[in-house]
Amino acid sequence: MTETMQRAERAPAEVAVSVVDADVHPVPRSAAELGAYLPEPWRSQEWPKRLFSGGSGDTLALYTAPGKAQRGDAHPPGGGPPCSDPAFTERQLFGDAALDMAILIPLTAPRPMANPEHEAAAAAATNAWLAKTWLSRYNGHGRYRGTLRVGTGSAELAVREIERWAGHAGFVQVMLNPYVRAPLGQPQYYPIYEAAARHDLPVAVHVNRGGGMALLTPLGYVSYFWEHHALYPLLFATHLLSLLCEGVFERFPTLTFVFVEGGFGWFLPLLWRLDKHWHALRSEIPALRRRPSDYVREHIRFTSQPIEEPQEPAHLTRVLEWLDAERILLFATDYPHWDGDYDPKRLFRGLSAHARQRILCENARELYRLPPARPADGT
Repeated sequence: MTETMQRAERAPAEVAVSVVDADVHPVPRSAAELGAYLPEPWRSQEWPKRLFSGGSGDTLALYTAPGKAQRGDAHPPGGGPPCSDPAFTERQLFGDAALDMAILIPLTAPRPMANPEHEAAAAAATNAWLAKTWLSRYNGHGRYRGTLRVGTGSAELAVREIERWAGHAGFVQVMLNPYVRAPLGQPQYYPIYEAAARHDLPVAVHVNRGGGMALLTPLGYVSYFWEHHALYPLLFATHLLSLLCEGVFERFPTLTFVFVEGGFGWFLPLLWRLDKHWHALRSEIPALRRRPSDYVREHIRFTSQPIEEPQEPAHLTRVLEWLDAERILLFATDYPHWDGDYDPKRLFRGLSAHARQRILCENARELYRLPPARPADGT
């Protein structure tokens, strides 16, 4: 008995944070759960029922992903959609995958809408739901941080939403939907960036399968989900160039963008091309005062999932070294989606221990100002 008590007394109260997941997608158990956070007059109208159907907006998706894009084993045993049961989610994230902390990105307001007030209301309901549940009721362990959803149809309404939640310690970034009417570097978005920078909040951009108010590619809509999934980098490249060429990072020198779930290997040859032509064409774009690659390394972060995986692992290691991945890459599982990377021990093995630790933990910890330690399991 005495020996047992002594062991309990020696058990650490905290353990070091060594793995941070930058992309986890919680959903409500039902449309009704989320709809309860939508104020009138919107709650009684028809559009929220379609938008929130199934908890994640799947009825508005243009493409059908395998298994609705969910892991087969992620369905909670008690029912409900994947990542709706906090206890089961914790078991798979913090137990099976051995993660320490997770950045929550709710996709329950899946796309830009024709009515900016509807879009803002859906985002506001999502934020209120996330704050009340996963950032509060389900966060006794303190291992979750959240993403603040705002619409792009009205910068005024987006700024109002940022100001409403900026003092909440659980929200660590603002998220924009990439399927917008104009590239993200253009001036109509500047009030959003100003508010985000004022509160030291990074701006995340995350893909989905809802078309929104814009074409999904420069040539229109593709036929298959496979095409759509493979072309995510094209979408991000368009926004990246706009942010650079419009001088967003000269105007907002403390702002950081996080490109989530669009891959990362694609931007290296793009930067080579941009840096080369910057020397010849820089007079056309006075707002671009430094090489494009300098801005990217200082102001852009990418999540690791989905990882580009060549047949020869050494080739990926070489790409990661070229990209300066230990500075700009954030580990992400994309839980509970089917194409996630759920074993951090298997990833980035060709890199040094220092580089791996930067990707798996330190880059996210610094960006989101996360603590160096978390409560030990069972405390």
